[in-house]
Amino acid sequence: MSTAEAHGNIQTGVLTLQQQREQSTRIDKFVLLCSNLVWIIFGSVLAALALFVALQDQLPLQFRLTWLAVVLMISAVRFKFLRHWNQTTTTAENVNRRILLATLMSFSFAACFGVISYFAVSENNPLGNLLVVMMVTGLVASATAAVVHLLPMYVMYIFPIMLPVAYRFSGFEQVGYHWIAGLIVLYLFITLGISRSIRGSIMQSIHMRYENQSLLASLREEKQRAEVALELAEQANRAKSKFLAAASHDLRQPLHSLRLFTATLELQTRDTQHKTLVSQIDSSVKSLEDLFNALLDISKLDAGTLSVDKRNIYLDSLLAQIEGEFKPLAGEKELYFDVELADHVIFTDALLLERLIRNLASNAIRYTEAGGVVLSTSVEEGRVWLSIEDTGVGIPKADRVRIFEEFVQLGNVERDRNQGIGLGLSIVKRLALLLDVEIRTESTEAGGARFLVGMPLGDRSKCQYLPVGFVETPGEQVDSLFVLVIDDEEEVCLAIEGLLETWGCIVMTATSGDAALKQLDEIGEVPDVVVSDYRLRQGETGGDVISRIREHLQTEVPAIILTGDIAPDRLKDIQSLGYPMLHKPCEPDVLRKLLAGSASSRVLPASNDPRDPEDSVNAGQDVTLRVGER
Repeated sequence: MSTAEAHGNIQTGVLTLQQQREQSTRIDKFVLLCSNLVWIIFGSVLAALALFVALQDQLPLQFRLTWLAVVLMISAVRFKFLRHWNQTTTTAENVNRRILLATLMSFSFAACFGVISYFAVSENNPLGNLLVVMMVTGLVASATAAVVHLLPMYVMYIFPIMLPVAYRFSGFEQVGYHWIAGLIVLYLFITLGISRSIRGSIMQSIHMRYENQSLLASLREEKQRAEVALELAEQANRAKSKFLAAASHDLRQPLHSLRLFTATLELQTRDTQHKTLVSQIDSSVKSLEDLFNALLDISKLDAGTLSVDKRNIYLDSLLAQIEGEFKPLAGEKELYFDVELADHVIFTDALLLERLIRNLASNAIRYTEAGGVVLSTSVEEGRVWLSIEDTGVGIPKADRVRIFEEFVQLGNVERDRNQGIGLGLSIVKRLALLLDVEIRTESTEAGGARFLVGMPLGDRSKCQYLPVGFVETPGEQVDSLFVLVIDDEEEVCLAIEGLLETWGCIVMTATSGDAALKQLDEIGEVPDVVVSDYRLRQGETGGDVISRIREHLQTEVPAIILTGDIAPDRLKDIQSLGYPMLHKPCEPDVLRKLLAGSASSRVLPASNDPRDPEDSVNAGQDVTLRVGER
């Protein structure tokens, strides 16, 4: 196709759109006429009746009757067509024909009034002449308001009404009537000039309506596009979550086994030359654990599977725990880590707030090379504000919002894993929303960073316990504990078995519920605790297996759920069981604490709240958020 042809096609397309707009405008103009036409017909009939009566002395009865009959017939025809037009749709195909027909009927009606006006005026009857002039000028004025937007119809209405009277006055001998005839013609042209501005306003209103419709159409299209984009984004996010959940479960299984094998090997090589190598392997495994645990935390927070247990707690106890943990870590980098304790009571969830502060403190130490970190508190605006201030590299103003996004690390383009994985502050942001805690960031590029955490004030009279999770852990003796381990992967069974036997436990492993029941029947013993994977083969779950074992033995055997799932729905299902839950790869020390807790009590309360301070295994559920990222 040549350039000229393409240009011609574009012009044709533009003309087509322009013609469509013109057709739509004509339709709107005709519809507007129809909305006024009923009152035009009604007013015209009243005017005709008034003239019929008023001119009884000027015109013969037979003439007036004939004229009135013609006017009424035209009015009836107009009304009949008006009903038809209102009952059927005006389209681009019939609008021109309808306008033409309406114009002809309007002209006929105006001609009737022009004829009677011509014969009604008389040189010797000034009062009658005044009445006629008033009547026809009134009809012209009403037409200016009702049909001015249809210029041909308007012109063909006002001239047939007024010109016959003006012509008749111009033929009278008295000069005064000649002036009246001239004024009538002048009135017509002035009316035409005024009607132009009125017609322009009407047309502007019609065009503005089209522009509004176009704008609304554009907004609808934009909304539809935004909804489609949002749906695609949600689908992509769901697909990502499913992929992450599946990949996490499959990768956690060997990582879990590796973690337990490493812990077992470390116990067996404490006094050998291989201790350093085992320690390095363990460090690498823990780095992988940090990544998985951070991803799991975000998944749990987004899924809403964390129950918030707000209580009145002593902030000092929490900060003392933080100081005891992080002061040695800061000392390894030759940094100071000072905590200025003050007597404050806050109302919050102690465990989740601990994780939030841990992440901020860990982040402060990680990005500080000289100087140190100071934690201090103050009270302002009904909140206790915790300040975590470091002397590190600082945060540019443009990045103070971006640092709370996933995998954002300033100054770590090479992704040095010693600086973390970039999920700590993202978890802080989610925990802050969950706890109704306000986070503020202050920094100068050369003077370090300062994070402020605003927490609700608590009621000192209602502080019954020290913060949950900061009390001394009960004894961890697990010698001779009979543990039944159920996992559909033999490698995992072997890893747990090796670790537990190193601790002095008696271990029996099974890959399914049927196998576990069969072995229990053979030995005739009741296990002290059941440790079961959640997702087993052939659709079996750890919850199903534990229920079967309890029913078979008629004993509420304590149980612990192991899982590598991070899918929100699966986490909710596991949480609803009420058992302590460990995520693969699990921390050996935490597993030992749970086993020790089960050794102290044969019956575990099936509670959905694992954070009761009187629950001997309260460290089990949601344990990933408790142990933190070391």
